[in-house]
Amino acid sequence: MSNTTLTLLILAAVIVAALAFYAGRLLWQLQQQTTQQQQKKAEKEQYLRDSIVLICKAMLEQQCELSEGALRLWVLLDHLVPEHKPDPVQSYPGLHRMYQVVKDMPTHKARKQQHKDLTRQQDDVRLQAEQDLKDFILADTAALLARFRPE
Repeated sequence: MSNTTLTLLILAAVIVAALAFYAGRLLWQLQQQTTQQQQKKAEKEQYLRDSIVLICKAMLEQQCELSEGALRLWVLLDHLVPEHKPDPVQSYPGLHRMYQVVKDMPTHKARKQQHKDLTRQQDDVRLQAEQDLKDFILADTAALLARFRPE
């Protein structure tokens, strides 16, 4: 075996070893990234579950208006991963109906900027819906609380 052949074999072995090391490093980084993504997903879902429980308790203890709670709960339910997402019409019809009433009503700055008569009309509609749907909303809230209560 000549010196040139031996040098080429050694060079080839070094290149293969370097590529194997690089591939291993990329696989390790991919595994770390996947683990971090799964952890963030689990943390987000736990945050959503905790928020749902907190809002349900506030609604049941009358510390939160039913319309505001329904709006907040519906947004949180909408952000749950699909396999944990309930069918809104079937599972929580009272919350769904309340959400349908208030979802397009302006809030915060937009509410303050609109004419007071319009705000009063919207409040009347919202309060009437709260009164009409109260029993359904509270039943749905209790069902949600039972479903998402920490174990």
